[in-house]
Amino acid sequence: MRGPIRSGLWIGLLLGIMACLPAGAVVVTGGDAVNLNSHVEYLEDPGGRLTLEEVRSGRHAGRFRPHDDGAALNFGLSDSVWWLRLELESLAPEATDYLLEVGYFGLVDVRFYPPDGAGLRTGYNEAVDDRPLPHRHFLFPVTLRADTVQSYYLRVASNGSVTVPLTLWKPEAFVIADRLQLAGLMIYFGVLLGLLLYNLFLFFSLRERQYALYCAFLLFVGVAMTVHNGFRTYLLLLWPGWPDTLGTNSLFALAGIFGILFVREFLSTRSEQPRLDGLLLSLAGVFLVIALLPVLQVPVRFGSVAISVAGSLTGPLLLLISFRSWRRGHPGARYLLVAWALLLVAVFIQALRNFALIPTTFITGNLLQIGSLLEMLLLSFALADRIQTERRGRETAQMEALQAERQLVEGLRASEQRLESMVEQRTRDLEEALERERTMLDQYVEFAGLISHEFRNPLAVIAGQAQVARMERDRGVGEPLKRFEAIEEAAGRLQLLFEQWLESDRLTKGDSALEPVRLDLAEWLPGLLRPGNLRIGHPLQMADLAGVIVADEALVGNAVHNLIDNAAKYSAEGEPIEIGVLHAAGEIGIRVCDHGIGMSAEEQAQAFERHYRAPNNRSTRGMGIGLYLVSQVMSVHGGRVALESEPGQGSCFTLWFPRARG
Repeated sequence: MRGPIRSGLWIGLLLGIMACLPAGAVVVTGGDAVNLNSHVEYLEDPGGRLTLEEVRSGRHAGRFRPHDDGAALNFGLSDSVWWLRLELESLAPEATDYLLEVGYFGLVDVRFYPPDGAGLRTGYNEAVDDRPLPHRHFLFPVTLRADTVQSYYLRVASNGSVTVPLTLWKPEAFVIADRLQLAGLMIYFGVLLGLLLYNLFLFFSLRERQYALYCAFLLFVGVAMTVHNGFRTYLLLLWPGWPDTLGTNSLFALAGIFGILFVREFLSTRSEQPRLDGLLLSLAGVFLVIALLPVLQVPVRFGSVAISVAGSLTGPLLLLISFRSWRRGHPGARYLLVAWALLLVAVFIQALRNFALIPTTFITGNLLQIGSLLEMLLLSFALADRIQTERRGRETAQMEALQAERQLVEGLRASEQRLESMVEQRTRDLEEALERERTMLDQYVEFAGLISHEFRNPLAVIAGQAQVARMERDRGVGEPLKRFEAIEEAAGRLQLLFEQWLESDRLTKGDSALEPVRLDLAEWLPGLLRPGNLRIGHPLQMADLAGVIVADEALVGNAVHNLIDNAAKYSAEGEPIEIGVLHAAGEIGIRVCDHGIGMSAEEQAQAFERHYRAPNNRSTRGMGIGLYLVSQVMSVHGGRVALESEPGQGSCFTLWFPRARG
């Protein structure tokens, strides 16, 4: 253990010294590791056409710019090729071997040019065993001569983010540091594997969909972090034929899909927050498109921008949904709230790093990994809290069952009192039923008198007019035509009363068979309402009659006549009656309006009841059957009748029919 501790002290001391040195040649004093980030110079090659000879000499050699920041070089999502120059000097008495580590997995093209010797080429898609030194990062052997400044060149390019962290290691120190880093990664992936297996066991035990979604989320996050840490080439063994551009963008997008589906299932957003649930589904669709971009041969850089933007939008949305669920008392929502807050910070910083808006340091480079681990732990806590809540719910249900049993026992003791109360209530109900029977009998007696009165009036008119006509004939005076018209009107009234009475009974009993025909209202209504068919003293105003219905012509004609007759009865003499046709979604209406006395809300509620007549209109003729008959006609046609009225403002009745097809 003393060796690694001593090495760590040397590394810290050396990094501190290096941070204070100006840019230029790096003096390697024999330490175990040297951070080269603040001692590298860089040159942008937008077209990627420069050669090593052009970079080493000529006008391009003076265009290199120093990088004075201790953080790793980060050029963001750049299309350019970048040349890096390192000038290294060793103070050791003899030549010393080192390893130059480029500690970022996503560089597609990495070329290393030592001062003498052939260049070495590798990249993201290169198999580990085919690299200059087999490792998940890019390693190049470096031999420094004593008291000699040597220039080394790196040429890097990527289809994603261009990040180039540089460290010079002694081989034995690199082995120790790499093992420690691998141990940390194994702990990370071990925690993920433990969470995955535990929740998979819960899924098979409980058969709840949310655990399966969480396991899928864990799986894709774990695979994505495996690629993110440079193990992609090992994963090629699982799927040798996958596209070269398939990487963290697709894997994190798939993790985003299952993360969204998990939140929807866990927080029941479809029923509790439907509007935000629609946004979640939209973002899931965006992530699905991002995941399929490599298959569609879309450049990786586009996917990197898309995943950064989508992640930056998803984090706040999940945070808002979790906050609202927490405010509503949803179990486990508080853990989700903290989890999405941590993930939001990590994703936001990762996006800023991708766009080269913040430097690449140990914290910014590993924050996504740290945040994802904490987030998945908190999501697991949320599931556990839900299980605990459900367990408490079952215990509460058991206590309530015991309480209900005690209440049942107490209820049995009071059964005699309830039985007595039921007998008393039944007695009161019988008395009320008897009273209703008496009231109904009184109504029938009153109705019988009304029928007698209504039928006597036309008969009396007929008899009286006939007697007057006979007397006038005997005397040779008078106007027979006038008497005939009065007799005809009274007979028509009597016939109408009989027709209403009989048709009302047939519709009530279901004996009336429909004979539907196609009626063009613009032609049919004027013929139905011509002066010879009506016995009213009111002018008719007809407008906008266009429309077609399929109905029984006789029944609908009777209904329209009833509405017009009703309008005439309750309007002042000479007041116009308006007839029109209305159109609505899926319906056509025949509208009859008057300017009469109108109806109150209480009268409107009873207007379509059989034998009902307004209490303030007892003197007006009629049996209270007309509007009831209208409602029955519309019922058998599958339609409805609508009433609009205000006291003193008149009434409007609308017969709404289903719109005819074709």
